[in-house]
Amino acid sequence: MAIVNKGSKTKISEKTEDDSLQHSERLDSDNLWKIVIHRFFWDALKIFLPELYEAADRSQKPEFLEQELQKVTFDLGGGANRTDLLVQIKLKNGEDELILCHIEVQGRGGEGDLPTRMYRYKSLIYLKHQIEPVGIAVITDSRPKGEKTFYHSERFGVESLYKYVNVVVSGLENSIFLSEDNRVGLVLYAAKCKLLSEDDESKKFRYLRDISKLWLERGWDREDKRLVLLVIDYLMKLASKDYREQIFDYVETLAASLEEGKKAMYVSIFEEVYTARGVKQGIEKGRLEGQVEVARNLLNDGLPVEKVAQYTTLPREEIERLRN
Repeated sequence: MAIVNKGSKTKISEKTEDDSLQHSERLDSDNLWKIVIHRFFWDALKIFLPELYEAADRSQKPEFLEQELQKVTFDLGGGANRTDLLVQIKLKNGEDELILCHIEVQGRGGEGDLPTRMYRYKSLIYLKHQIEPVGIAVITDSRPKGEKTFYHSERFGVESLYKYVNVVVSGLENSIFLSEDNRVGLVLYAAKCKLLSEDDESKKFRYLRDISKLWLERGWDREDKRLVLLVIDYLMKLASKDYREQIFDYVETLAASLEEGKKAMYVSIFEEVYTARGVKQGIEKGRLEGQVEVARNLLNDGLPVEKVAQYTTLPREEIERLRN
């Protein structure tokens, strides 16, 4: 994550983010991680670098400058990876701090070794802004065996050493992810479980069932819960319809103990995310009352009648009446 130019702020617009959330087919790992970090930056920083989190003035919004980072690296001969984030934050002492965060996402190794890329980005940023960024590398996948976690070179007695923060998801204790209601923590936990599952569907199902319970217990608002679930679903990539329908049943059973409003909301979020991936509709198992509640929630979220009809068993005429 990281650098800031006050003259040219770069942000994900509400339209872009909402569009991404409602159209999962347009998402890839790069965009998902960026959306998560943009939306839940303080949650992310608390896990990535607690010391900086405590020093930050969190009453001030962070400024994101990915376009500035790309401009710096391309203008000066670099090649910014789409998962690199540049962020400027305010510290409690009134000073500005720049953060360069590189995320190695699932299945993307990038060009060259990671320490060299981190050093190159840091050097280009300093050359342009005369500021040393705080470097953070977040590793969600395995890296080449023997790769160093810092940059070092020595020639003719001239030595360069650059140590940045390495956050290796697979090596973190689960308590770091799950000790509190941290939205990025639950996403990172899903990324770790994905690695541990080794793409075995039965293992992914068991992990996803446990993650679903944790998700259900969180008291986040609707949009936060939907984004977190969307990313978890994307990371886990549970392909089996049988297993996905079992997740439906599991969540529906757990939600039964919640108050009616929360139950309907959580179940409808699950249906939105999973039916958008082509799974058989009908969490409420054909019960008209449940289908009406699901349809009403989808309409309230702005989905068109055609989509609501697709995601429920209700006839179009009934959905039109609900909208009116």
